[in-house]
Amino acid sequence: MKKVFSWVWENSLFLATLFLLAFIPLYPKLPLFDIVNTWVYIRVEDFVILFVLFLWLALLFKKKVTLETPLTFPIIIFWIVGGIATIHGVVLIFPTTANIFPNIAFLGYLRQIEYLSLFFIAYSGMKEKKFLPYVFGVICLTLFLVIIYGFGQRYLGFPAFLTMNEEFAKGTPIKLSSLSRVPSTFAGHYDLAAYLVLVIPILASVFFAVNKWISKILILGLVFLSFILLFMTVSRVSFFVLLISLGLVLLFQKKKFVIFVLPVALIVGLLIFRFSPALLDRFGNTIKKIDVVVDVTTGNPIGHARKVSSSYFQDKTIRRRFFQSTDQLNLTMTEKEEAQVATPSALVPLNSLQPEVVLVEPPNAPTGESLPQGTGYINLSLSPVTKRVGEFFYEKPSGNDSSQSAFMFQGDFLIKRASAYDLSFTTRFQGEWPRAVDAFKRNILVGSGYSSVGLAVDNNYLRLLGETGILGLISFLSIFIGAAIYIIKVFPKIESPFARSFVVGFSAGVVGLMLNALLIDVFDASKIAYVLWILMGVLMATLHIYADKNINLFQEFKKIVTSSLAVTLLLAALAITFYYPMVNNFFVGDDFTWLRWVADCPKLTGETCQSLSKTVFGYFTSADGFFWRPGTKIFFLSMYSFFWLNQTVYHAVSIALHLIVAVLFFWLAGKIFKDSLLAFLASLLFLISTGYSEEIFWISSVGHLFNAVFIILALLLFIKWEETKRKIFLISSIVSIALSLLFYELGVVAPLLIIMYRFVIEGASLNLKKNIKLYLILFLPVFLYLILRFISGSHWQGGDYSYNLLKLPFNLIGNVWGYLMLTIFGLPSLPFYELVRNLLRVNIALSALGIVVGLLLSLLSFRIFNIKSLLRKIEDRDKRIIYFGLLFFLISLLPFLGFGNIASRYSYLASLGLIFLFVFFLKKLYLYLLYSGKEIAILAIGLIVTTFSLFHIVQIQQIYSDWNGAGKKSQNFFISLDSLYSQQWAGKSSKYYFLNVPLKNGGAWIFPWGLRDAVWFAFQNKNLEVEITSNLNYALEQAAKSPSNRVLIFQEDGTLKEIIPPPATY
Repeated sequence: MKKVFSWVWENSLFLATLFLLAFIPLYPKLPLFDIVNTWVYIRVEDFVILFVLFLWLALLFKKKVTLETPLTFPIIIFWIVGGIATIHGVVLIFPTTANIFPNIAFLGYLRQIEYLSLFFIAYSGMKEKKFLPYVFGVICLTLFLVIIYGFGQRYLGFPAFLTMNEEFAKGTPIKLSSLSRVPSTFAGHYDLAAYLVLVIPILASVFFAVNKWISKILILGLVFLSFILLFMTVSRVSFFVLLISLGLVLLFQKKKFVIFVLPVALIVGLLIFRFSPALLDRFGNTIKKIDVVVDVTTGNPIGHARKVSSSYFQDKTIRRRFFQSTDQLNLTMTEKEEAQVATPSALVPLNSLQPEVVLVEPPNAPTGESLPQGTGYINLSLSPVTKRVGEFFYEKPSGNDSSQSAFMFQGDFLIKRASAYDLSFTTRFQGEWPRAVDAFKRNILVGSGYSSVGLAVDNNYLRLLGETGILGLISFLSIFIGAAIYIIKVFPKIESPFARSFVVGFSAGVVGLMLNALLIDVFDASKIAYVLWILMGVLMATLHIYADKNINLFQEFKKIVTSSLAVTLLLAALAITFYYPMVNNFFVGDDFTWLRWVADCPKLTGETCQSLSKTVFGYFTSADGFFWRPGTKIFFLSMYSFFWLNQTVYHAVSIALHLIVAVLFFWLAGKIFKDSLLAFLASLLFLISTGYSEEIFWISSVGHLFNAVFIILALLLFIKWEETKRKIFLISSIVSIALSLLFYELGVVAPLLIIMYRFVIEGASLNLKKNIKLYLILFLPVFLYLILRFISGSHWQGGDYSYNLLKLPFNLIGNVWGYLMLTIFGLPSLPFYELVRNLLRVNIALSALGIVVGLLLSLLSFRIFNIKSLLRKIEDRDKRIIYFGLLFFLISLLPFLGFGNIASRYSYLASLGLIFLFVFFLKKLYLYLLYSGKEIAILAIGLIVTTFSLFHIVQIQQIYSDWNGAGKKSQNFFISLDSLYSQQWAGKSSKYYFLNVPLKNGGAWIFPWGLRDAVWFAFQNKNLEVEITSNLNYALEQAAKSPSNRVLIFQEDGTLKEIIPPPATY
């Protein structure tokens, strides 16, 4: 007995770990003590954990355990950052911000310490390898009991103890309805789903390690029952991330097995959806089509509409009111109060109603889950109008004292067929995420402190940014990075198949949780956080037992920080920071033309749309007189099919593509400079340059971005082929050239850039005979492109896209100068350039004289400064970099240098060449300044980079303002156009005459093109024609020929003013 007690005492922390691993998931969250200013409570598990923590501290003071673990440093750093963030928030932010309280912030901080303290307890308790199977056994037993209780809730009426709102959190047992999602022993269905995401991969991985068939069958049975329980939670994101986690398990355990499992998994998935319609419905209702009643005067939504028979109000009192705002739909007046203000004239007799009327459902109507309906409409202003009505009906929610009354609101309303997000996404997009972003903006380094973002954000990373800033997010992620490093280093040394499988399963589960954290606060859900850090402690202790030497995590972190992955993540963070505000900018101009190409599908006989395959094939074979850009059309077709007219997603793609170009440029610059720091500086300066801003801010320019991605990728792949001589890279390079041509004509220069790289950087010969085979291969996509473009009947040249041989020399020199200024100084250089260009355009002789004087000054400078002698002193490697940057700039502009003007979007790819030269100049300047001391040289270069960066970042803000204003004017146009809707002429043949059409807002386009397509989106009336004119008298005269014609004049803010034409006289 003494030995037993001695063993228990020696392994008390391990036994406590097993107890907590079972107790925390199983014991309901019953409140013990209330906390002021919140409905979060102190609960039983808090005291249990506190007791175990005191035990660990006692052993620590007796030096029985140690604080030294592989993750001690990042965990303590995270705690310190969280403390500083909370102090900062309590002192500077909380006093001026409503509804956030210091005591709740302190409680939130203690919670983080409590969660992570379990890591040290579990780590200290895992002293031997043989303990791991016991941990797995407790996981299995706990999971089985969780499953049993969950099934009991669904079929036997077991109570649930939820914390999803203030009333539930009081600990009242709740009997779930048949529509409710099952939470089992957890505080909510999302928590249960997250727990399953963490533990199911562990079971699935260990399945491959056990040898006994009875064990395999039991584990497989638990996994199967766990899946059924997961379906009962109806959690979409958890279902998907679990599939990813299990895919990782299979990849590590049975790589070849994955190929055979995929078809089986697909069939099983279809069967699961067949027998779990609730989950399928959840996916189907993520975005759904609904009818929305819209106020004509403001364009604001009022509520969801459905048609009902007038007999629906048979036993109800109907009162007439004039609509003023949606606040009227939140009335809580009792029948007595209504009777006091009601008058006989305000009562509406039933027999006066139309046979069918419009009933607006309350914005917060309860669903089967006692949750409000989602109201996140996707671009409501672009949704088609189906009807115009003068009134709608509204009844108060059931349970209200006056539920037997209804209201008829009179006014001017439209019914629009709109797409809407469900509640989950609406809550995130409209409330929780913006609130977290606001908290982050208060201090990007340390955020606003714990509790400053509310109880839920439904994105753990945004929550970390809002509460603890960039430093908090980085320190938190560094815990997982440290664990990943340790796993990678020690995993090959683990000889036990069981331990290896446990490591793989837990790692896959953590990946699932990290993906889950994109939409759920899993790391702040107490039951999930407790279990996660307990298992993390178990895992790291097990790895430490198998490790044969100490691992210097600091050195490993240093390697990661300087890696390409870290640079990519940093560039991504900067891209999001600089360009995130633009994601809500409305569509403008050519956007509507591209979108109509895919929305107004080609019709077959019988007015049905042709098949998708024929539509895509048509993009390649018929250009309709426009440019041959099938790749761009396919992009818009895909985006429209999945995201409809949600401009946020379109802008997000543009930002992502710009980021990809910056990352590819980093790799290319690394090949040229042979220096990672210079490569990063080049990619950073490119990322924030503004000369090409139109490419990023204008959705229509997305084809240019795809084009740049594939051109640079083609060059990088060719370089890789030159280094390895593996044909796959050459083939991939050719494919990239072909893909670039699908999106934009500039792809024709890709082979020239590759040949230039070989000649300038590698010193290869340009001999045609020697390289004819390679040249033919490189230009093969260009030849095919020209043939397909000719067959499709595309636009070749004309108007702005044409060359004038007489003016070609002047255009070449002027455009090179213009694009040079545009890249360095950004858009502010355009007015000066255009002033000089217009002056010289009207005086050819003066232009010729300018060119001659410029050439003479160049020759004079060449002699005075002895440029020839200076060039001899430049090292050959430096010469190659100079030539490469200059030629990259010129070759990328070859198709545009002959045009009569310059455009911002044409400079995108070419700007990379000048960035090369600018960074090279900074490098040489630094070497020159070293005579003054290294510190002085660094500070001087830092000053130049800072000034250049600030100059362009300020421009980004101004450019955003211009495009945002352009989008608002475009949106106002649609709101005004909707207000003109009339059933009498909506489907008839009619013609709109538009005057004073706005072209630009500052430097941003509004309607240089695309007005006709924008009008089509408003009404989708094939019989409606659009004519743009500047002659009001002409427009009035023509409009008078039909009562359905309209004359519309744009106002300064983008709204429309209708001019009524006089009656036609004959």
